[in-house]
Amino acid sequence: MCRMIFARGKFDTDTLIDDMIIMALDKNERHEENAKQQFRHADGWGACYLQDGGLVVHKSVRAIFDDHKIDELRNLGTNLFILHTRRASQGSIDGKNVHPFVAEQNGQKYVFFHNGTIFEKLTFSKKFHPQGATDSEKYFFYLLGDSRHELNEVFLRQKLIRLNDFSGANFILTSGEKTFIANWYATNPRYYTMKKFSENSTTIVSSEILPHYREKNWQLPGKELATSEKP
Repeated sequence: MCRMIFARGKFDTDTLIDDMIIMALDKNERHEENAKQQFRHADGWGACYLQDGGLVVHKSVRAIFDDHKIDELRNLGTNLFILHTRRASQGSIDGKNVHPFVAEQNGQKYVFFHNGTIFEKLTFSKKFHPQGATDSEKYFFYLLGDSRHELNEVFLRQKLIRLNDFSGANFILTSGEKTFIANWYATNPRYYTMKKFSENSTTIVSSEILPHYREKNWQLPGKELATSEKP
């Protein structure tokens, strides 16, 4: 179970990092998971951003609020930034289980982030070999399918519809040029619902309404799958 931020267009990575730290410390929204307990996301963090036309990935097993390595990503000059903090539900606190996960399909590199837990056993192409023990990596391979299928909304939606046993199947899956974002959950809609706002040349999708953007016109969608193209 995790917190995620996707930003495309014009934004300040420093502000997004500060807001993610507030979320990871459980000092932002109230929801089903933290009604009676503190619900920190302290089991590693990962990020992905566009630089010189390619995707750059950073991962750490440390809590984002205790890791000075995150400061290396402040004030980046990029128009695509994705940030994830983990609260482990399957798989130990190990670099192989920290998001994002990276794989290639049809010569295209994809980077994947997930929020939720997939309880059922998923099948995927034998060309993919999980490196860790988390359900999220297997979920990624399940969504990619095989080389005969183009990765698009129709294909991914069919994959989502076929899921039977999960708490949250929210994901951010990007090639850099195109990003697919799913708001797809079975339980705890206040915790799992992804929020979105778009303004001028900025689009942000987040697990929670971000503190520095609280006054923006956020949308709280139902279950859906959306695509964001490179500006």
